[in-house]
Amino acid sequence: MKNWKILATLFILLPVLAFANGEQDAEGAADYPTKPITIIVPSSAGGGTDTMARLFAEIAKDKIGQAFVIVNKPGAGGQIGFEALATSKPDGYTIGALFTPHVASHLSAGRVKYTLDSFKPLANYVTDPGVLVCNVDSDFNSIDDVIAAEKAKPGSLTGTTTGAGGDDFFALVSFNAAAGTNIKDVPSKGSSDQKVNILGGHVDLAFMNYSQIEANYKAGDARILAVMTPERLSYEPNIPTFTELGYDVTSDSSRGFAAPAGIPDQVYSILSDLFAEVVNDPAFLEIAQEQLLLNYMDPKDYGNYLESNVNTTNSVFSKSPW
Repeated sequence: MKNWKILATLFILLPVLAFANGEQDAEGAADYPTKPITIIVPSSAGGGTDTMARLFAEIAKDKIGQAFVIVNKPGAGGQIGFEALATSKPDGYTIGALFTPHVASHLSAGRVKYTLDSFKPLANYVTDPGVLVCNVDSDFNSIDDVIAAEKAKPGSLTGTTTGAGGDDFFALVSFNAAAGTNIKDVPSKGSSDQKVNILGGHVDLAFMNYSQIEANYKAGDARILAVMTPERLSYEPNIPTFTELGYDVTSDSSRGFAAPAGIPDQVYSILSDLFAEVVNDPAFLEIAQEQLLLNYMDPKDYGNYLESNVNTTNSVFSKSPW
């Protein structure tokens, strides 16, 4: 009999407790934020993702009335930081940066503590398109020159990337698949090493991001044969795309922000509005345009982009497991 009374009491109290908890959540969201907000950066200080996060934090703090604390969690190609964000408390006081294709390539490889559904996209801020580069003294003046040389002597050409799992590597694999070539990957220890290899003539080609070779290209030390975007770049309209040349090769490295899944709707709305406001702020634009290749995507578009990136990465991954 006592058990029945206990159960009956619980049934009466559960709705009350749920309502009280909901009231507390709503009240907390209404007051948000009441303390500093952590931004997890899944890379070392000083890199492109870190720079993006710090520029955002500098402008955003005055708009939201709280400081942003940058916490760098480098390692494993971003995986450590991605997992830290995915498993953070979804209360709006921890958000983080994502960068592609690494967040997708780890999913393709498996053995990660997150899925794409672990994140609630807030905004994309940067897109750095992939390009195919050769030394200015090279005989290559077009993609057709590269393909002709490789097919005349199969397996003879080398292309440097930053290693398996990155956008450069996937670009090389995609190009080989699209053009029927067999360009050999020569991994470099980052973009600086890539530049040494291509400018020094140690490799035939470099699969890189535009920002990494921009200065050398403009100085006339390197030649960009094609860009890996669906349409020509507005700031480099004379460089053809792989797509217009008949090759299905698209690649970029994008950097944005996300919150852990489960964040309260009201808090999420405050944060997503903040990212939209900051990216349009004249003070932010003045600083960021000198350091970042800005490409804002709202939460919906960024979510669609991430999903598309996972699908593309899975496709390339199936052609060349790493």
